[in-house]
Amino acid sequence: MKLTLNHQRQKGVSLVAAIFVMVALAAIGVAMVTLSSVTSTTSALNIEQTRAYYAARSGMEWAISVVSSNDTNFNDSCSGVTGASWITIEGFAISVDSCIDLCPGCCNSLASCAVLPRVTTISMSAAKGSSGDIFYVKRQIQTTISYDGL
Repeated sequence: MKLTLNHQRQKGVSLVAAIFVMVALAAIGVAMVTLSSVTSTTSALNIEQTRAYYAARSGMEWAISVVSSNDTNFNDSCSGVTGASWITIEGFAISVDSCIDLCPGCCNSLASCAVLPRVTTISMSAAKGSSGDIFYVKRQIQTTISYDGL
């Protein structure tokens, strides 16, 4: 008995295998490009978030300077700070979200401000882009300054 292979039935098998391998390699390539793009975007956003933090921090340093120099007893220390906003060269919108001046006896005059300690709380934010945008970043920081008159 002689075995013969029917070559007519096997002509398309290598073509199907080659197409399957090409499709699999193309899918792997697309996945790698997508992963690379996501990694790049994530890295760029991380850098922008760090920049937003430092922009807010620089605004906070300015606000602390203004609050500290307004009066030796921090009388009306939030004047000149509340509502302030500006845009940096890098495009970050920095704004003072709130400035709250607290003291045990509200300071209406210099005499009533002798009640210490005085506490001022400042909230500052820095944002870039518009809300909902893929590259929108915002950082908000808050600090409290306490003055005990010494």
